[in-house]
Amino acid sequence: MSQPSSFRPAAWSWRALITLAATAALVWAVATLVATSYPVLRWPLVLVAAFVQAPLAYALLRRERAELPPAPVPAESAGAGLVDDLTRSLNRRGIGSSLIEAMAQSQRYGSPLSLVSVGVDSVAGGVPGESLSLVAAVLGEALRLPDRFGRYEEDEFLLVLPQTRVDDAFRVAERLQQAITAAIGRATGPGPVPVTISLGVAEFGRGQDLEKFVATARSALASARAAGGNQVARFRATRARG
Repeated sequence: MSQPSSFRPAAWSWRALITLAATAALVWAVATLVATSYPVLRWPLVLVAAFVQAPLAYALLRRERAELPPAPVPAESAGAGLVDDLTRSLNRRGIGSSLIEAMAQSQRYGSPLSLVSVGVDSVAGGVPGESLSLVAAVLGEALRLPDRFGRYEEDEFLLVLPQTRVDDAFRVAERLQQAITAAIGRATGPGPVPVTISLGVAEFGRGQDLEKFVATARSALASARAAGGNQVARFRATRARG
């Protein structure tokens, strides 16, 4: 997904280098020892060691990257005013621009487009900033490459799902609700959780403008919250009575 990223290449640390060197030395010692009785096995063992070293090096490098602190948002992105300082996701302006672009593509090619409003509901007091950051992290990991998400209000995110009908978007929202709830539970440990997650889902209708489309998803979110929260609801248009 094209979100501001904290991923950076990592330099090899002394721990990774020592681990690789020790593994190579151990394999070479074993190969030498075996070769005293079975010389023909020396080089096959060396080749096997090479195949072992490659995935080991990859695993160590991934671990080094994971331990790096989050990278700062590039100056050009911050200057553009599209990044939310707290969650490092798109801000209201950024997600609005992404949604307008997706709506234009949907209008032009007749492709489906769905929108999900994710509300972080406070159980006691205000919504902690840590909870908002955690929600953003889960969304960033779970969504597809073409999807976009951003913080639209203080306690609300919008997810733009191109090429997605409302039924599929509803299933995506259910999975996200479960994933976020589980992540919050792991982060807070036993006891009451500080927040719950409600989601509203809507599909883009031809001729809708930005304001109306966003309003449908937020209306669905309001329905989920009115029904008790901690659940997913889809937008259902009300029919005027004749």
